[in-house]
Amino acid sequence: KMHGSVSLLLALVAVAVAKTVPATNTTTNTRACLPPFDKLDFCNTKLSLDARVDNLISLLHDTEKPPLLTAREGGGGSPGPPGNVSRIGLPEFDWGLNAIHGVQSSCVEAGGTTYCPTSFMNPVNFGMSWNTSMFHTLGAVIAEETRALWLMGATEYSTWSGRPHIGLDVWSPNINIARDPRWGRNQEVPSEDPFLNGVFGTQSTIGLQQGEDSRYVKTIVTLKHWDAYSLEDSDGFTRHNFNAIISNATLAHTYFPAFKAAVTEGGALGVMCSYNAVNGVPTCANSFLNNVLRNEWGFKGYVTSDTGAVADIYTQHKYVPDAAQAACAAIKAGRCDINSGAVYHDALLEGVAKGYCSMDDVHQALADTLGLRFRLGLFDPIEDQPYWHVPASHINTPESQELNKLGARESMVLLQNPNNVLPFAKGKKVAVIGPHANAQAALVGNYLGQICPDDSFDCVASPYAAIAAINTAGSTNMAEGCPLTKEDKSGFAAAVQLAQTSDYVVLMLGIDESIEAESHDRTSIDLPEIQHELFQAVAAVGKPTVVVTVNGGMVALAPEKASQAAIVCAGYPGHHGGQAIATTLFGDNANLGGKLPYTVYDKDYVNQIKMSDMEMDTPPGRTYRFFTGQPLWPFGYGLSLTTFEVTNGTEIRDLHFTTTGDEQHDLHVKVTNTGQRTGDEVIQAYFVPAPNGTTPTPLKQLFGFQRVHLLPGQSQDVHIVGSVKDMLLTAHSGDRLAVPGKHTFVLTNGVDQEVRFNAVLHGEPQVRERFPH
Repeated sequence: KMHGSVSLLLALVAVAVAKTVPATNTTTNTRACLPPFDKLDFCNTKLSLDARVDNLISLLHDTEKPPLLTAREGGGGSPGPPGNVSRIGLPEFDWGLNAIHGVQSSCVEAGGTTYCPTSFMNPVNFGMSWNTSMFHTLGAVIAEETRALWLMGATEYSTWSGRPHIGLDVWSPNINIARDPRWGRNQEVPSEDPFLNGVFGTQSTIGLQQGEDSRYVKTIVTLKHWDAYSLEDSDGFTRHNFNAIISNATLAHTYFPAFKAAVTEGGALGVMCSYNAVNGVPTCANSFLNNVLRNEWGFKGYVTSDTGAVADIYTQHKYVPDAAQAACAAIKAGRCDINSGAVYHDALLEGVAKGYCSMDDVHQALADTLGLRFRLGLFDPIEDQPYWHVPASHINTPESQELNKLGARESMVLLQNPNNVLPFAKGKKVAVIGPHANAQAALVGNYLGQICPDDSFDCVASPYAAIAAINTAGSTNMAEGCPLTKEDKSGFAAAVQLAQTSDYVVLMLGIDESIEAESHDRTSIDLPEIQHELFQAVAAVGKPTVVVTVNGGMVALAPEKASQAAIVCAGYPGHHGGQAIATTLFGDNANLGGKLPYTVYDKDYVNQIKMSDMEMDTPPGRTYRFFTGQPLWPFGYGLSLTTFEVTNGTEIRDLHFTTTGDEQHDLHVKVTNTGQRTGDEVIQAYFVPAPNGTTPTPLKQLFGFQRVHLLPGQSQDVHIVGSVKDMLLTAHSGDRLAVPGKHTFVLTNGVDQEVRFNAVLHGEPQVRERFPH
């Protein structure tokens, strides 16, 4: 993550950097306990982990401690040095490898072959896939490649980072909710739903941390951004000075659940505190958030600041007057162990000397972080450690590429298909028109490692190139039509002429990192006006037309929805996104079945609620759980080129629960592909509470889902467990209650199929989860 003035470089990630890892970079300084230091007690594998860590801390000089608690080795304002103490053989370690959809590192060379990290689709597309196993796959592939790239000496890819040798803790996943469509980082998170984000966080955490050797952690997860972070630069605030005012209820039902799941179910060992304050206290100095994390949820890992967030405590939030007090507020009240920035390096010992915090606080942070370096296997003999022997050939393997392609195909969301515009027949004249017709960089989104060996995006097939590759028996031609946002119609005539001479038209529209990005929120959620105008001009020709949108956050498409055009939402589909789009259009995507992970509002939504309002039920409400208006398309919506039927797999309709009990019931439905094509369907399970006047009641709440792949005529039974914990409502106090009443469980495909179960909750209102204090 980046500090203010350098954060805009993210949109320009294809900067001039070395082709692969610099020749001067070495990996000889990554392993501890080599002779002559192997006789020190912290190298004695017969001692307990705590004893080894305590011994190592006892050997440190005070001046050596702040650098060990400093991330990024020179990037984002960090002064370095790398986290090593050479006099006792403690090796360097870089905290802060970004990897939200692939390792953000350089390529490496081995045996004359260049290996570049796998770049998957952006996290929003993982949300569009609704595929739990794919969430796990993302983590597992990143972990394997991180180990191999680390062993090969790969560096961070972005120049702003200082390009240090990568470490083994990854700053991912990002599980903030897509609270508002204007947020500039919606592409980095899976969805607007706390439960879906919690599943993503849990499964990717397990994939990242757990491998074939249960003795050691494969890589260290860092959940971000803790917490209530979803504003870049709106309503006169920036992410560095924004104070998120949030009720207990909204913390409990919206901002806590995804993090809680990833910690308590996924076992996440790292968390990143965010730039913003929550209810007046900067998150990195927030004792309440620390209490929730470590005491309520039993978190046993480390906390890092976002880059520059500790400095923001005094420079932006004015919470304390100077750097020394900011360092101590973070390390003591916030239990922020790692500072990405220079404040600990420059001012922590001053804070200790002045009594703002103690050396015990510093030692606790050292224990939290050094302990994890031990758990990575960096202080033990390596001969029998498989993670020390991951070859370069495990980077970007054919198997990873196939999984990457599958994920992109699964993430395509068909929003409408009037008159069966799709699929297109091959062998015809196809016009590919629009500002994203030849997109390459836009497809892969943000937070990128080195995509292609030559530092270009030339190894990424654009939609035009991918369509032409499939339509070899016909002809495929391209016209840009218009820029992304600039009011320039000079290309309209050529686009219209191309449409007139074609059998089919593909309009590649949308947005990119110049419109939505880190440090930059949108003010409009509408498709840029010039693109609406291009659509109207081309659609008027009357040829079968499909609109394909490339976007992270939603874009409003009211005129396009009202037309006879098919519409496909492609998100930021990654390295193989062009092929995923092309196979979808020609009916070759046997995995089509993505669903929206967010609500698509009309463009006027932004005039109805302030971006800086962090509550969910402020009229007209946020997300599918509280929005009372009419969306263009609802959360969970997505069509198919085949048809599905969902029926009750049991005769049971009435399910009974008690407010004090732990009853569970099997919600069983049968899903049948009743059409002529192979395809995917996603069954979504929602709790629909009965109205009551005592709690801020959501319209409904997701609590389970399952994706199925079915051949024509094939059926599959889907079982989702419904329990009392899935029926809890949140009181204004923040307590989670079991409220008696005749509630409903609904299993649906999000479109036209649903099975309803009566979920009757008996008894008196019962507090099942107390809000932490």
